[in-house]
Amino acid sequence: MIMRKLQKTTLIGLALTSAAANAIPEIPTVTGWSGHIGLGAGAGSSESNMLASISSIDLGDERVSGLDQSPDDEDIVLPTLPFEAAYTLADSGTQLFIGSRQARHFSLDVDTTMYLQFGARQSVGEVGVVAFSYVASTIATDVWKDPYLVDEERGDTERTSKGVQIEWGNIFGTPLEFYWSSREIEIDDERSGQDGEMNLTSDQQRALRRSGEVYRVELNYDWQINDRHSLVPGIGYIDEDLDGSAMAQDGLLLQLEHVYDRDRWSLVSKVYVQDLESDTSNPIYGDSNDVETIGGSVTAYYKRPFGLENWTANAGVLYYEGDSNNDFYDSSLSLFSLGMLYRF
Repeated sequence: MIMRKLQKTTLIGLALTSAAANAIPEIPTVTGWSGHIGLGAGAGSSESNMLASISSIDLGDERVSGLDQSPDDEDIVLPTLPFEAAYTLADSGTQLFIGSRQARHFSLDVDTTMYLQFGARQSVGEVGVVAFSYVASTIATDVWKDPYLVDEERGDTERTSKGVQIEWGNIFGTPLEFYWSSREIEIDDERSGQDGEMNLTSDQQRALRRSGEVYRVELNYDWQINDRHSLVPGIGYIDEDLDGSAMAQDGLLLQLEHVYDRDRWSLVSKVYVQDLESDTSNPIYGDSNDVETIGGSVTAYYKRPFGLENWTANAGVLYYEGDSNNDFYDSSLSLFSLGMLYRF
């Protein structure tokens, strides 16, 4: 049972389109090195008026003709290189690790793609397995300096994130899993609302700032139905405590994941719904910015393709759509991905 869960949690989240819960893995019982390395890519389309590019791959138009229009489609290709190297001290139940992991929900807002993570996992008897880690964005993400600049080419600037996260799995021997994170978001050159033609005051410009802290807490339940099927329902709360009061949002997240295992095949399916609301009126639109997001993914894994030991092939599809009451903030993403990973 432990080995099955270890393999399951290793697979989940390594493919580009896997938006799974990224459950904390079990710690091996043998001292030594372990980990994985993979290579993959996804192709599809995106819509965003706020995001400029990921790793120099364009995701939005340099020029917009109005602040009441939804974003246009952009074709995208995104590479990914997931990896983890871990060293286990079996006698103490400690594991030190470093690697890259996918954001818990692939999106085009704050927590976009993959991030670097290093830290420690500790087995605490019947209490469960606890992990503490430092995380930082690894793929260059650019946003528009002033996304509200109309009929002119918008310049871009880098957005970075860093912070800490805590995970607690197998809580007191139950299938409960807890996750908490705090991220600091920084915009190198923030100029939102500074276009002179908008005539925004200094206070109104400050209300549009996108830097700040983002907090996330989740509670998931890994329900093992039988040897082939498991369900992972979860509930979460997200608080985007940004410096700009009009950009700050908070709200609930609901998610449901299904895992099917049979022989060398695994199929991971997930749906989630997120509803974030703002308490402050946006100075451009005169009302608060509320966003409802729905998303889902299906990822298939095939162990030992072509007879290759310790290898797993994966293919998946992902779609999400963020619907704001102000069309300018709408966003969407659709991707098809292929990849291979090697476990050691």
